[in-house]
Amino acid sequence: MRVEGTRSVLIATPNLCLDRTQLVPELVLGGVMRARSVEVTAGGKGVNIARVARAHGRPATVVGLVADNDRARLLRLLADEGADVVDVPMPGDTRNAVIMIEQGGRTTIVNEQGSTIDAGTWGRYRDAVARSLDSSRTRTLACSGSLPPGAPEDGYGQLVALAHEAGVLALVDSAPGALRASLASGPDLVKPNLQEAEAAITGASGLLLTDADSDVRERAMDAAATLCRLGARNAAVTAGAHGVALAETGAGRIRWFPAVKVDVVSAVGAGDSFLAGVLLALETREAWGAAVRRGSATASASCEHLLAGGVDPRRAAELLALVERQPVTEKPMP
Repeated sequence: MRVEGTRSVLIATPNLCLDRTQLVPELVLGGVMRARSVEVTAGGKGVNIARVARAHGRPATVVGLVADNDRARLLRLLADEGADVVDVPMPGDTRNAVIMIEQGGRTTIVNEQGSTIDAGTWGRYRDAVARSLDSSRTRTLACSGSLPPGAPEDGYGQLVALAHEAGVLALVDSAPGALRASLASGPDLVKPNLQEAEAAITGASGLLLTDADSDVRERAMDAAATLCRLGARNAAVTAGAHGVALAETGAGRIRWFPAVKVDVVSAVGAGDSFLAGVLLALETREAWGAAVRRGSATASASCEHLLAGGVDPRRAAELLALVERQPVTEKPMP
């Protein structure tokens, strides 16, 4: 249920997609498999964020590019779940994301790129975000997801600048190249996962990201500090079930917040749910540490659902109480 009078969350997520989630007994490379079930939903990181906001009764507007060839289907799927969309037309096809979840819980994701856009399409998209900033009551703009082929690499940097001109906080969660290019504009928070953060810092392509458990806490804290040195005002680097590192330039400190353990159904979209929790906290003027705790609890709650961005607010509140009791490690920024 929507809470009247509350501020809206504004989400710039240009590279919308169609998520095709398949449950398979086991993924066998080179083999032929049959899916036990298949579900197609509207996708994209920003769509997942909006789902979390709506579950908490908060209005959320998604500004996205909608490809002509799949326009009717994508908008119908979004409308069916009650999404508020500012759609900017573009030629071509909507990209697909294939999500294969094995019986044991292991998940494999293949993200397609989608059709290439031109400078005119990007200009129309940027203008739509600017108009949305002018007309909304938001305190935050979330720049979420990959940029479509053909978009300027500093596309999110441009949107960060628009947000700051409007007096709005700008948060960026994107692929390594786009995230790194946004740093020159001083985003108020960047939120990559550990593998994305390290790829952004080193300049790696980020086309293949795999889990790595070695020295996770120190790596995440170092990565968060480095992203701040490169231009971010604050950086939250998530490390899955391990926890999240938060570096705050203004406070001159880095903190590590351990995650709470849950029975994972699917971790797809957990990072988006984390950012949604942060956004909801910032809309009520909570401090960065409190916002990260809420983000961590929201991400853990989302892992108990198959749908990306599926969250039970009551469960998120229960987990937040546990997160708040977790010990926090702190050290000064180098």
